[in-house]
Amino acid sequence: MRKVRTINQDDYILSLTQFIERIEFLDFSDSNSTYLFRGQDVKGNLLPSIARNDPKNDTTNQEKEQLNHLKLIGSTFLEGNSDSNVDLLVLAQHFGLKTRLLDWSSNPLIALWFACSGNEEGDAYVYALNSDAFLDKDIYSKDPFRLGKTSVLQPRLNNERIIAQHGWFTLHRYANSNSRFVALEKNTKIKKSITELTISQKSKEDILKSLDRYGINSRTLFPDLEGLCKYLNWKGTNR
Repeated sequence: MRKVRTINQDDYILSLTQFIERIEFLDFSDSNSTYLFRGQDVKGNLLPSIARNDPKNDTTNQEKEQLNHLKLIGSTFLEGNSDSNVDLLVLAQHFGLKTRLLDWSSNPLIALWFACSGNEEGDAYVYALNSDAFLDKDIYSKDPFRLGKTSVLQPRLNNERIIAQHGWFTLHRYANSNSRFVALEKNTKIKKSITELTISQKSKEDILKSLDRYGINSRTLFPDLEGLCKYLNWKGTNR
């Protein structure tokens, strides 16, 4: 596996230009290498939403029951997306159901937007994952609740948000050997393939304005009326 070069964690990112320079510092010498990016307003804890409150809780039966309810009660909304539980997890994730999926993007600028637009005070973080060794190309033929390891999932492009956000996912397993979901930054096989970039608190709003000039905003990332209204609220606040 090609090793990611380290970046000084004390070197805070203060602008969009500086962020792009840091991304280019990653080892892209292998043109076939696929990097994924995740932005968030808290440090680490790279766990899916279903596991963040209590990683020791085995939620497998709860998740299965929720998907069954989704098929029964929400069948009019599924529109052919219920071919597999993997497809259902992807769809449910984008509409707020807590799942064992963690969102990533193949576009680093989109990850930067999510990092800077969060509600938490303080610095923000973008994580870069060299994903090649963890991509499971046969994942749609498998039971997502019986995976032998946490894997990278490339979703089908059948959802407007996935397309707009260049979405990918990590699909996390409950590790029976450890009796917990293991955060990616603590996963012995994955953590060496992750790079953390720190975005200075004082620069987040200026970075959002820079991203907007290049078409990265809530209107383009959430291509619906809700996304547009959030964008108009933000523009009104920042006039």
